[in-house]
Amino acid sequence: MNIEVEVLIQHWVSMPREEGVKASQFPNKEARYQCWDARDKYWQCLDNGGTEESCKELRSGYESLCSASWVKHFDRKREYLIFKEQMKDGYDPVEAKKS
Repeated sequence: MNIEVEVLIQHWVSMPREEGVKASQFPNKEARYQCWDARDKYWQCLDNGGTEESCKELRSGYESLCSASWVKHFDRKREYLIFKEQMKDGYDPVEAKKS
């Protein structure tokens, strides 16, 4: 496992919150930035031609630094952004189903 990912995982086992804040409330600013950074590194790996397998260390870091609901949201957002780009390039989902 990548040393940077290991350090992040060890340091942020779960998304930290401000001291005394209930766990159901929003994570603090540092935790949000850690999550977004992990997500961006994972997406960059995929955008650079990486596969799910080759980027799995980054994915595990991303999943450990972000709450499950955020991971689900970001994954859906990425799928939508890819679909949107395909549509801009002339992709027709109806025609693709017929093929």
